[in-house]
Amino acid sequence: MTVRSIRNWLNLLFVVGAATGMLVYYLHNHDTGTYIILGSMVFKFFEVSLRLMKL
Repeated sequence: MTVRSIRNWLNLLFVVGAATGMLVYYLHNHDTGTYIILGSMVFKFFEVSLRLMKL
């Protein structure tokens, strides 16, 4: 698995998590939606760190 494909998977996980968090935030519970969005941001931080290291 190349670094580019790992970055793509991390981006996919972030987008799915952020979209899920937004749905939960607006339709159910604000606190839970916020925690889901913050959890998905972890994937984005890993992806950005891989991009900045130019791997």
